[in-house]
Amino acid sequence: MSVQRDPQVQSLSPHLSQTSSCLYWNDDGNCTNSTISRHLIVGLVVASVSWTMLNPVSNTQSGFNFSVKSLFEPPMRDQDGEAISFVFLISLSVTFAVLMVMLIVVAVYVTFCSADETEYDEEVASAMPNLFRKKRSLVLLDGSFLTPGQFDDSQALLEQEAVELPRMSRFEVELYRRAQEFQKVCPPNVKEFGTYTNASDKQFIKDRGIQSYYFLPSINDNVDQFGNFLPSFIIQDKLDILFTKFNKSASTIMNYPLPHNKKDAVYFEVKVFKFPRKPNSIFSCGLVTCPYPYFRLPGASQFSIAYESTGKLRMNNPFYANTLLPKLQEGDVIGFGYRYRTGAIFITHNGKKLMDLTHNVDIDLFIGVGAMNAAYTRTYTREGLLEDCDNVSLRERILASDLDLKAPRAINEQLETIHDPSEADLSSDEIELHVNLGQLGFVYVEANVKKYAFGSVFGDIGIPPSYNGDEIKKDVVLQKGEELPPKYPSDELAPMTSTSITVQDGEPSSAEYEGHERGSSNDRQNSSTSEPKSKNGKKRHRKKRGKRGVRRGNR
Repeated sequence: MSVQRDPQVQSLSPHLSQTSSCLYWNDDGNCTNSTISRHLIVGLVVASVSWTMLNPVSNTQSGFNFSVKSLFEPPMRDQDGEAISFVFLISLSVTFAVLMVMLIVVAVYVTFCSADETEYDEEVASAMPNLFRKKRSLVLLDGSFLTPGQFDDSQALLEQEAVELPRMSRFEVELYRRAQEFQKVCPPNVKEFGTYTNASDKQFIKDRGIQSYYFLPSINDNVDQFGNFLPSFIIQDKLDILFTKFNKSASTIMNYPLPHNKKDAVYFEVKVFKFPRKPNSIFSCGLVTCPYPYFRLPGASQFSIAYESTGKLRMNNPFYANTLLPKLQEGDVIGFGYRYRTGAIFITHNGKKLMDLTHNVDIDLFIGVGAMNAAYTRTYTREGLLEDCDNVSLRERILASDLDLKAPRAINEQLETIHDPSEADLSSDEIELHVNLGQLGFVYVEANVKKYAFGSVFGDIGIPPSYNGDEIKKDVVLQKGEELPPKYPSDELAPMTSTSITVQDGEPSSAEYEGHERGSSNDRQNSSTSEPKSKNGKKRHRKKRGKRGVRRGNR
């Protein structure tokens, strides 16, 4: 059966080429072009033509008349456009609502479900906004920052003391007992971070900046036989510490705790400015609580953590420490940082980050620096170094030096045997340490970029004025001081007697005062000259009386 095409359909193509791109008509009858409408019209026309060609009989019976003119006749009003715009707005609103629901679900998951996984991730913690941060409880461990409850049990502590104390020297045992008594009488302050300083201290720190920080001076009981005070260390320029030859065991802390500098972390560095190659002394730097035993190294008492010059990391442990860090030499720079969000303490060496030491430490911590004469200890003398399992290389060198007498000694000569300070005093090697709070550039580059300093160098008040600038030339008072001698007005050079003085009622005038002075001086002169005359007169009267008496007797 052959299908005959409608002549209207044959003429559809040229007309479609002119009008297929128009779906929206404005009020003037002009066509508005739209790519989407063009494809829509093509689809409708092709579908209509196909249906007409395949069903010519049904079209004739139903009286359907395909008219291209009526199909493409422009509408009178733009009702379809308004309907499509309304649908588009509804779909856009639904899309934004779905996105908000997804964000809320992610926020709830991050806050309550995945906090344990991302709590210690520095990158995630720094990128996480304040809304998704979880409040962490105060966690500070007794025996170690990493192992809770190591010394909580008194019986376990007694057992460990029975094992470790016999290995120590008498000087070390004395320091241990004194530290226990000190912290029992003066317990350390373990309150929440930022509660140590009051409002006046915070204002002073804000005004003065880094200039408000300094180390406390030596307060130990080190004296000579005559009672003269022998300082264990000397504070220079507030932040530079020099341990003297009189030092046995001493430490110092800073006057204020770590501040909140409104950054991610706060950071400081300690430079080993002077330290012998084979010293008989050791030192340690770290963070402690206040008050801290002034005769104890940081890290050896409770609530303290320190980096020893021997490479040991000591945390609240007076008995033993692991050698996890590089040994310090002259010129090395070590640094400590504290992150506010995670409560983590990290450590650096010569500008390179070594490790994170603790987490969830949310208390006020002070910078602590200490040093001691290792010759008084058994831990750092020959016997203790040979027993230390971490000193493998040092033990091999000591044994090799014993086999060969010509070989140089591996340790200091004073560390060969244990000395007793009560019998003889040994001079300690001088150690000089410089602490940098941000007044100079840090070796750790990240601390410079992210501004981990303790604050500005001079605070809000700023530096004092320099008396050599252009502004000083405008000051009349300072410019008058350059005239040597100064030129005073002629009125001020006149004598005081020529000036008129106002006298109130009832007060003597200057003239009356001068007359009174003159009268009193004349009376004194007269009295002084009249005294010898009165004496001569008395003698004359006596002589006359004597003569009269003689005459009466002769009669």
